[in-house]
Amino acid sequence: MELTDRMIEKYLKSSKKQKSQMITQYCELTHVKRATAVKRFERRKKKYLFKEGKNKQDSSKKRGPKKKYGPVHESIVYKCWELSGCVCAEKVHPMLDVYIGELKRNNKFSLYELSKIHQVSEISLGTLKRMIRKFPKISSKKSKGNAFIYQKVPIEANFGKHAFEDVGYVEVDFVEHNGGSSSGPFAVTSVYVDLCSQWVSRAAGLGKNQESVKRMDNIAHSKLPFDVICYHPDNDKTILKILFEKIKGNDEKHLSRSRPYKKNDNAHVEQKGGDKVRKLVGYFRYDSEEEVSLLNEIYKRADLLDNFFIANFKLKDKIKNNKGKTVKKIYENPKTPYQRLLESDSLTENQKQILIKTFNNLNMV
Repeated sequence: MELTDRMIEKYLKSSKKQKSQMITQYCELTHVKRATAVKRFERRKKKYLFKEGKNKQDSSKKRGPKKKYGPVHESIVYKCWELSGCVCAEKVHPMLDVYIGELKRNNKFSLYELSKIHQVSEISLGTLKRMIRKFPKISSKKSKGNAFIYQKVPIEANFGKHAFEDVGYVEVDFVEHNGGSSSGPFAVTSVYVDLCSQWVSRAAGLGKNQESVKRMDNIAHSKLPFDVICYHPDNDKTILKILFEKIKGNDEKHLSRSRPYKKNDNAHVEQKGGDKVRKLVGYFRYDSEEEVSLLNEIYKRADLLDNFFIANFKLKDKIKNNKGKTVKKIYENPKTPYQRLLESDSLTENQKQILIKTFNNLNMV
């Protein structure tokens, strides 16, 4: 581009033959095709001629008709637009006289000349559109979704790193039983999964209102045989508020949340939603108290079966290639969550004895 700028003046004053030679020379220096070189010179020619012409003209004089509307007119239009609730120009234009009349009646135009106000009342729709397009956009929403609870609960993307730490790092998620239609009330299953032991606790409720979620939380907690260190739900406000109230004033318990629209941040509990809920109770719609009660009866038995008798794999390591793609996954030997809890140092001897007693009283068949 620098070379084109240097050659353009000589190029414009040259003959056709000389121009052809200059293009050939330019192609040799820049290694571009002849057609590309010609296009570049044509583009530079327009800019160069425009620049030369601009220098010859008086910069204070502008071509075209004089502006009819100035900053004062824009200020009057802005007041009318603001009064309308920042609607589009098509809606403002037919009501312009009404807005001007209302503002005059309330002494909002006392500093403006009457002639300017009269000119604004006769403004065309096209000019009004161009004016309103310049105004700063005002959001009609009262809040931008940054609820108070989101400011209090930090985001943690890599919560899965706690899978090989202490027992008590719990992921929380909801599974909806709406049968494909979100209209009306329907049952919801809350799933609590401990990362270290893979212990799962499920509870059902009717809807995701605060009372229902609180009840589900109490049922799920009653089936956890250990103390929770940290909760990690998604961005559902109801569960965040309930868990936030639960840990308030307790420095030993923490709360974090996953990133919005990033399901992999809650990978352990997301996979349980399919394996431990959908496979068990299907994709049907459940929308009555009786069905919710039956779901809780099923989960009461299923939690005992899955936690004490069904072994599962736990990811130990990933082998990646040079590009960072996972080529192999290494798993630990399959164990039940009950066995992992007994091997853990996080549980007290008393808690382990309660687990052993529960296991001995169970009859899998």
